[in-house]
Amino acid sequence: MTWKAEAAEIIRQATACLPDDATLSERKKVIADACPSSWRTMSWPQKAWQSARRDYLVRYGYVPRTKAQAIRAASVSEPLPLFDENKPQRT
Repeated sequence: MTWKAEAAEIIRQATACLPDDATLSERKKVIADACPSSWRTMSWPQKAWQSARRDYLVRYGYVPRTKAQAIRAASVSEPLPLFDENKPQRT
């Protein structure tokens, strides 16, 4: 079992008792409390935990704060040069 698979299983067990209408902050709290304390001091387990946490919370409206997410958000708000209405079209 990989670190991420183990983290996902721990999160699944910890959140199994949550009601369907639990808020995002309640879910974050339960997940934070479920994190094994020994994992917080090791690099790979901590990275795997954060990845599994992010994968779980995205389903409930969490917006990750990653560089890739920021780039996607910026590109959506700016018009693409290919589709700029002011640019003359080739015929």
